[in-house]
Amino acid sequence: MALKALYANTKDTGFTINFFLKAGKSPRVGLLAAPFFTTNDPIKALTEKGCDVRLIVRFSPVTTPEALRGALDNPRVKVRYFTDAKFHTKLYIVDDVALVGSANLTDSGLKANRELSVLLRQDRDEAFYELPGIFDDLWNDADVLSEEILREYTKAFNAKDKPEDDGKFEKHVHKYVKPAAPTSVVAGSEKKSKDRAFIQSFRRKYDEILIPAHNEILEAALKNGFGRPEYEGQNPQIEMGRFLGWLRLTQGSGNGWRETPVLSDLKDRADRIAHYVAIWQSTDDTVKGDMYHASAEIENISNIRTFLCEPEELNRLNFDEIFRYLTGCHAFLERLRFVSKDIGEDLSGLERLRVDFQANNTVESVARTVNYLLSGSGSAIERAYDCVYGNYKLNGFGEACVMELLGWGDPERPPFNNRTIRGIRLLGFEVEHLVAGE
Repeated sequence: MALKALYANTKDTGFTINFFLKAGKSPRVGLLAAPFFTTNDPIKALTEKGCDVRLIVRFSPVTTPEALRGALDNPRVKVRYFTDAKFHTKLYIVDDVALVGSANLTDSGLKANRELSVLLRQDRDEAFYELPGIFDDLWNDADVLSEEILREYTKAFNAKDKPEDDGKFEKHVHKYVKPAAPTSVVAGSEKKSKDRAFIQSFRRKYDEILIPAHNEILEAALKNGFGRPEYEGQNPQIEMGRFLGWLRLTQGSGNGWRETPVLSDLKDRADRIAHYVAIWQSTDDTVKGDMYHASAEIENISNIRTFLCEPEELNRLNFDEIFRYLTGCHAFLERLRFVSKDIGEDLSGLERLRVDFQANNTVESVARTVNYLLSGSGSAIERAYDCVYGNYKLNGFGEACVMELLGWGDPERPPFNNRTIRGIRLLGFEVEHLVAGE
């Protein structure tokens, strides 16, 4: 069945869902924007053919957490959202065809309601060329849907006092999630606030790119026998952190990590992951550079979770004790490269790092930052941002240190540092530009 010129959900015109079902044998990119979202059927129709999808929705009385969960769990889908009730765009672009009209991404909108949507083709309709730019503007304005945001939205959606009116629901959802509005409808401004723009950039880096990449690697690794006996009984993320660091040091030394081809195909990445997992499982040397033996690594992480994640325990620690537990983060140990050798020439490397760190930070400021990062309220990514760029910033404890510590302290978030990001790049993911400082 060929695509029709318009869809109105009748037998004569065809049903809107057919646009997605019939949008080519091998679609490459799908750009979908709709305020109401209740079904993953159109997304599955695309991704099951190998299409990568970007989806923009609105948090509304209609958009269900279940549908969002399905999209977020799909490795070929990236999801962003608005909370503003004025977001009404229904725009669907698949490669060189687009559908513009009234149909939402709901069962009713795609199959039952008397909608009207018109097909535009790149090779025929001049207006088509404006549509990708319109989508990109919305995409850049929208906020990233993460696990944390979805949890809060689920609470809002399932609340007993949830209003069904769009305007009232917008106020209701803002009790759980910060406002996210297209720039064209932000009162008094044509730009997002500086803070929101920077935080969203930070969230996109970690929640939209690195965490999905990490999860894909872990899933593929576990399917291929990942799991050395010395890590048995531990959260597999602990071993994954060491695996990625080991990859960078042993398989991607020098510029080797960035010289391997980027892989866009999921199967190609899975094959590369399986190859390196086999080497990891058979090697006699999993310790390289400053990497700890498994037992020491497990103890370091246990100390972080026991002493640094518990405010009462943290408040009992002196500077040397906090410093010792922070050295469980490899990114912090790597700071030794930047410590002047003039500091305590007779001291060991670790002692020179401690002296330098203490000279630039008080015990009160370190404890305050660690407590806020690991035990503070609100979004983890916003707390991390504050510890890297805001009022909780420490001297000599930058982004890689903060994000690794956050990961070790929060079992629901993987730890990231520059070494693990390079390991992810070695496995075929396009993340080279995300290495801090490069």
